[in-house]
Amino acid sequence: MKNILVFGDSNSWGYDYRAYDPQSGTAKRMAFDERWPGRLQIMLGAGYRVIENCLNARTNRMADPYFPNRTGLPSLQVALDANAPLDLVAIKLGCNELKHMFGLTAGMIAFGVEQLVLEAKKSYYGYPAPRILVIAPHPTHPGISDMLFGFSFGQEAYAKSLEFSKWYGEMAARQGVDFLDCAPLHFELNALDGLHYSKGDHQKLAEAALQKVQRMLG
Repeated sequence: MKNILVFGDSNSWGYDYRAYDPQSGTAKRMAFDERWPGRLQIMLGAGYRVIENCLNARTNRMADPYFPNRTGLPSLQVALDANAPLDLVAIKLGCNELKHMFGLTAGMIAFGVEQLVLEAKKSYYGYPAPRILVIAPHPTHPGISDMLFGFSFGQEAYAKSLEFSKWYGEMAARQGVDFLDCAPLHFELNALDGLHYSKGDHQKLAEAALQKVQRMLG
């Protein structure tokens, strides 16, 4: 059996804006067969095991004072250890570091992901190091600054998110790991927050990831 770790944030956890509750400020989670890691598991079948390690508001390297205990690097170290041996690690992070309080460029966000890639390259318990798939998040909605979480993401988030393709792609090439770019998949996002993926978007990502995984693991 091939073991795949999906390490991501709310758009891999399956944040469902359709079930957003304005009173609590929270949403529900998409069903396993709706969110992209679950769809990937179903399409891959019994010869593969997709391990979901996804967390709302997770960042790469920046500590968010409003969402504690969500920094990616220490969480990834634990996940790699706990789930060894792994055949593939898919890393999809970066959107939460678009928040204007961090003041990061897209290049610096990609550099944060690179620190995770370096960690994922390590061998645990003498097993071979896993293959790595870096997934560049889809750009946000152009009007995200005027949408539900605009107070947090601000005016520059969309322009920065457009640069994810370039910086993540260059980083993946530099590290010699596989790369999947969500931008060419043309997600619809949603009209509430302009950040989270629709059910159809999850399906598109699952199909694209399926092709990558099958090629990488055979």
